[in-house]
Amino acid sequence: MISYSKEEAKQKMNELGKAETPFLFILDFELQKPVVIPLHAVDNQEIRYSMDDHFLEYRNFFSKPSEEPELLKLEKSPLTFETFEKAFSIVHDNLQRGNSFLTNLTAETPIEVNWSLESVFQHCAAKYKLFVKDNFMCFSPETFVQVNETGKISSFPMKGTIDAQIPNAASAILADKKEKYEHTTIVDLIRNDLSKIAEKVWVERFRYIDKIKKADGKELLQVSSEVCGQLPENWKCCIGQLIFDLLPAGSISGAPKPKTVEIIQEAEKLTYESGQRGYYTGVFGVFDGSKLNSAVMIRYIEQRGKSLFFKSGGGITWRSDPQKEYDELISKIYVPVL
Repeated sequence: MISYSKEEAKQKMNELGKAETPFLFILDFELQKPVVIPLHAVDNQEIRYSMDDHFLEYRNFFSKPSEEPELLKLEKSPLTFETFEKAFSIVHDNLQRGNSFLTNLTAETPIEVNWSLESVFQHCAAKYKLFVKDNFMCFSPETFVQVNETGKISSFPMKGTIDAQIPNAASAILADKKEKYEHTTIVDLIRNDLSKIAEKVWVERFRYIDKIKKADGKELLQVSSEVCGQLPENWKCCIGQLIFDLLPAGSISGAPKPKTVEIIQEAEKLTYESGQRGYYTGVFGVFDGSKLNSAVMIRYIEQRGKSLFFKSGGGITWRSDPQKEYDELISKIYVPVL
């Protein structure tokens, strides 16, 4: 997978957009290894993607999933609570000092599964899926931005997850003050981000709930909102500039962005072997010549040699409890299967 510099990737996206040439883009969180490939040049033996979304459905593989001899089993070996608490303390201290209002803290967890990574990709159910051979796969439910033929841009920030088995789960998460504060902060951040590139911005829907099915048959409830804007008529000529101006995604960084990213980089030296997220929480998407659809790369498994690592996390506010945040991080280590 050949990557570009940040400026090269931006220029490549602008050029392909201006020519209305369909392309795939894969952008890492740190924007150190952006990938931009015309769709006709994507090797589906190396990169496979799927967008099962009524807005823009796209995939470059069509084989039916092979039969698996047994149910998927996933064993996880998460970092200790003591290690997580040290990272949490770095974030929480900055929140108390007013350096951030909301910070997304993530970690990697060694896992073992009884299927190949390619089989996991074939059998998992998600709105957005991406597989990069010998590197990583993600099965994300979260849209980054969508742009239609008229230049209407829509973002769907997701903040707030709860086990659907909990009595009155929907009412409980919508009434939770910490969750509401976290979600409202991200919606405001997305509004501000879109205001940088759009002529007008509005909130179409606020705090609606989706259901997500896990491999064990249980369900999670996920809270989302929809924020929209209207781009200039010439938006295709500057796709790269528009997308890069919105990065990193607010839902997986926090607010205010510049200082919060610094806090993330300091805290996550404790939760990652490399000290960096890599492609996790970056974005990938497809421009088909007239519309654009993209996803935040969450629900993510990375392959390093023969070892697999699941990356997950959540938003931290000054109200957050470290034990609850640790438990949430671990609860998000799952595979939704077909």
